[in-house]
Amino acid sequence: MSSQPTEPSRLPSLTGMRFAAAFLVFLCHSFVLGFYHPETEAALRPYAFAIGWLGVEFFFVLSGFVLTWSVREGQPARRFWRRRLAKVYPNHVVTWFAALALALWAGQTLDLFKLLPSLFLVHTWYPRLDVILSLNVVTWSLACDLLFYLAFPLLYALVRRVPARRLWWVAAGIVAVVMLLPAVAQAWLAGEPKLPGQDMTLTQNWLLVSFPPVRALDFTLGIVMARIVRTGGWIRFGPVPALALLVLGFAVQVSQFPGVYSLTAPIVAPLALLIPAVATADVRGGFSPFRGRVLQWLGAVSYASYLVHFLVLVHGHTVLGAGRTWDAVPATALLAALFAVTTLLAWALYRLVEEPGMRRWGRPKPLPAPHAVPLPAPLPAPHAVPPPTAAADGRTPAAPTAPAASD
Repeated sequence: MSSQPTEPSRLPSLTGMRFAAAFLVFLCHSFVLGFYHPETEAALRPYAFAIGWLGVEFFFVLSGFVLTWSVREGQPARRFWRRRLAKVYPNHVVTWFAALALALWAGQTLDLFKLLPSLFLVHTWYPRLDVILSLNVVTWSLACDLLFYLAFPLLYALVRRVPARRLWWVAAGIVAVVMLLPAVAQAWLAGEPKLPGQDMTLTQNWLLVSFPPVRALDFTLGIVMARIVRTGGWIRFGPVPALALLVLGFAVQVSQFPGVYSLTAPIVAPLALLIPAVATADVRGGFSPFRGRVLQWLGAVSYASYLVHFLVLVHGHTVLGAGRTWDAVPATALLAALFAVTTLLAWALYRLVEEPGMRRWGRPKPLPAPHAVPLPAPLPAPHAVPPPTAAADGRTPAAPTAPAASD
C-alpha cells in the first residue's frame, strides 16, 4: 500500500466513463422496446437488463466517489445542497413536462395523482409500479440520487471518522450486505405474483432496484472507496484486472437472469474496484482510453442524455409505427439514428437548461466587496497626540474592528 495520501486531481477518465454507463442504459432500453423482431428481442433481453443494471450501479457508486473526491472541507451543507439541486432539478423539470406533453400527444390516459410524485422525485418510496414508472421511466434513479445528495454531508462525516486502516473492512461490509440482500428479499418477500417475464415479485424488485435507502449502500461504497484512495490505502490494482473482474461479474449476472441475484450483487465488488483503479491511473498519468475529447464531451452531456433517451426511443417508435418491428440490421441502424437524435437533444438541454441553471443557482454567492476606506490623515507630531480617554468603567476603549463578511 501507498504510505502517502493521494493529492486531489481532476479525473477526466471518470467523465468519459459516465458516457459509457449512460450508453449501456440506452442499449438496455433499445433492446426491450420492440424495435427488433420478437425472437431477436427474446435473445437480447437477458443481456439488456444486465447491462442496464450495470450502467445504473456504476452511476450510483461513481456519484459517491466523485463527490467525496471533490469535497471542500468546511463547505456549508446548504451550499452543497444548492449546487446538487441546481444540477438535478432544472433538467428534470423540463423533461418531466416534455414527457407529459408527449404522453398527451400520444393519447395516453393520465392520472395526475400518480404523476406528481415523480415531479418531486419521491415516487420510489412505495412499491407501486404505475407510480414508479410514470411518465419518464428513468427518473426512478433520480429519486435515489436526491436521497444521496441530502444525506451526503452526514454520510461523509461518518465515513471520515473511520480510521484509514479500517476503511477496507467497511467497504467489504457494504459489499457483503449488497450481496446478501437478494437472499433476504427471496426469503422474506416471496409469495406475490411474479413480474411479467421475471423471476421476482414487484416488492423484491422494488427493494433491490429502486428503494432509495437500499441503493444508498452503493453510494456510500463510493464514498468509502474515495476515502481509501485519498488516505493512501489503495492497493496497486490496475484498471485491466478490475475490468476483467467486472466481465466475470457480468457473466454471472447474465447467467442468473431473471432472478433476484441478476441485479447488482455480482457486479458491486468489481465496480468498487474499477472506479478507484481508473481514478488512480488518472492521478499517476497512466494510460486511459476514456480521456479523449469526444468522450469528455459525451460524458459532460450524459445526464441530459440519460433523461431524454427513453422519451426519444418510445415516441420515436410511435412515429415510425407503433407495434412495428425490424430485422436486426435495419433495427440497429434505426437505433443508431435515434441515438444521434438523443445526443443532439441532450446537447441542447445541457446548453440551454443545465449550464444556465448551474450558473444561476449552483455557484456560491460572491462575498460582498469591502467598503472603501479613506486614507488616514497625516498624523500630528508625537507630542500633540492626545492620550486615549478612559471609558466610564475605567477601561481604555479598544480599536474598532471591521465587520465580518457574511458567507
